[in-house]
Amino acid sequence: MSPVLSFILSLAACGSDGTAPPVVPATPAVAPAAAVAAPDHESGPHAHSSAHGGIVQAVDGLHIEALMMPGGVMFYLADQAQKPLPVDGYAGNAVIRGPSGIVTVELMPMGDHLHAAAALVQGQPATAVLTLTHEGKAVSATFETATVGLQSHDHTSLHGGAVSMWGDFHLEYAAADGNYRVWVTDAHRNPVPGPLLGSVQDGAVKIPMVEGEGGVLSATGEGAGTRPVTVEVTAGGKTFALGFNAVK
Repeated sequence: MSPVLSFILSLAACGSDGTAPPVVPATPAVAPAAAVAAPDHESGPHAHSSAHGGIVQAVDGLHIEALMMPGGVMFYLADQAQKPLPVDGYAGNAVIRGPSGIVTVELMPMGDHLHAAAALVQGQPATAVLTLTHEGKAVSATFETATVGLQSHDHTSLHGGAVSMWGDFHLEYAAADGNYRVWVTDAHRNPVPGPLLGSVQDGAVKIPMVEGEGGVLSATGEGAGTRPVTVEVTAGGKTFALGFNAVK
């Protein structure tokens, strides 16, 4: 390299006064912000609509709604989008604390919900710890209320019988002294307008029932109340059947 060229290059590397230019630190590379994963459905509090006016808990993608009633606790199931699920294939129990103490109750399917029978008191607090199994998988949830007894779906016995439910219909079955009686009421336990049709299957015998005042169906038969029965009812254009145990 010629001396002249070498001198020009050295000037380019220096400041105007012939001194070396200040060293400017390189701007550190900024790493792109890490993507923040959206919280999953179970990660924090979120709103749950209540289809029946009860308490809703979300567990493992399943929405469970509990209604605390004087006759026990009703559990409705829904998927993650809160679409109602049938209760077929679900089983389990509920540990229920009420004014009379703690009881463990097996869940019984009743139409579109599972029922855990227990003697709770209207207006009093209650707690239910639910254990639910389906296809070999178990989930649990805890429900608490300061006031037992909501606006609908009350399973209190009004005629000394056993109460069961299908959809928004309640059936109360009472049998004694050769008489079968079934009261058909709506979700709020009001009599259902007729016409009502019904029958009771007692063993191998199927007995037609006759509609009476106040939404009651009745029939006569020997040994009424001494055996489990299946009651079939047609009301509001819907036909359904529910089983009842022998009267103790």
